[in-house]
Amino acid sequence: MRKLIINADDYGLSDKFNRGILELIEKRIVTSTTVMVNKKFIKPKDLLKHKNISVGLHLDLSFESSTKDIENQIRKFKILFGRLPSHLDSHKYFHLLHSNFPKVLKIAKKYKLPVRSTCPADRKVTKRFKIKTPDQYISWHPARKNKLFSDLKNTRAGITELLCHPGYFDPKAIASYNKQRGAELKILRSLEFKKDALNFDLISYRDL
Repeated sequence: MRKLIINADDYGLSDKFNRGILELIEKRIVTSTTVMVNKKFIKPKDLLKHKNISVGLHLDLSFESSTKDIENQIRKFKILFGRLPSHLDSHKYFHLLHSNFPKVLKIAKKYKLPVRSTCPADRKVTKRFKIKTPDQYISWHPARKNKLFSDLKNTRAGITELLCHPGYFDPKAIASYNKQRGAELKILRSLEFKKDALNFDLISYRDL
């Protein structure tokens, strides 16, 4: 059985980004999202009313964060949402840096949280810590739409995470990836994508 987690990153970074994510949650396309607890546009109530999704923590890290910083963000998530996150990932993949990955895995093990992995090497280390993680990972760009559909077609049995950044263009947002969010939103709402998604059992990080 092929299972697919469709995770939208960056909730809380912009109201316009949030709106795109929420639209896809309501259409039952996005099954999971990760939130940035230190950003001012974090609105827990808008997510808590959707019981069909998992909500994880999108860690905002430096090149060498401390375990204290990681735990502080987990604690803040718990205050905002009344529970632990469903999983951990990070902004711009900073949790996978050699300077951060062992610390993130240590904290994930402490709280029994799954962690995003992006390649076999990541997964090998993650599983060595006895931490749950998807079996495969798909990252994409709207300019390479054909690669997205090819990757979906060629996934093996098991659990795959599909990363996405849907949203609406926000000229006030400090984000290099901005106009592309609208293009992602359009593709994820398309009949072509929905048809491919039907070939999977759509799940969330809670199902790990």
